[in-house]
Amino acid sequence: MTCSARIECQTAGPEQTMSLGAALGDMAAPNDVFGLTGTLGAGKTCLVKGMARGLGVADSRRVISPTFVLLRRYEGCLTLYHFDAYRLDDAEAMEDIGCAELFEAGGVSVVEWADHVDGCLPPEHFRVSIRVTGSSRRDFAIEGVGDGPSDRMEELRHRLAPWSADS
Repeated sequence: MTCSARIECQTAGPEQTMSLGAALGDMAAPNDVFGLTGTLGAGKTCLVKGMARGLGVADSRRVISPTFVLLRRYEGCLTLYHFDAYRLDDAEAMEDIGCAELFEAGGVSVVEWADHVDGCLPPEHFRVSIRVTGSSRRDFAIEGVGDGPSDRMEELRHRLAPWSADS
């Protein structure tokens, strides 16, 4: 199997979405940034709950959308910085809450509604697009942006094989 810049996955419910997220969290490295896009109700926060589980957060059920506080922090084997840019007007507003420092603080950062603040994402990050394709079915497209994430796509493809859209 050759490595491409894009991995496509599918889930058939919230528990599968959390399991996919757990696999992402398990492979995450210090300073990884994940930008999530998708409509309301697509499963962004559900995916982050799974990522928290994969990062060893003691109670991933505590993970909730930070829409009104903009940022939540969870401790696991790596700190999870969970941003929500839904209410932000632009990248400058995201920068005002200190995202650049947190992106480099040694944890894993996840930005919901990343398309609202593209300009503040680091040059190297993972882009995760979520599309609703049924009442509980979701399609995911995961891309590595920049050399570091792109170099890890084959490892990621292997870890995400159970949800592969190709199988």
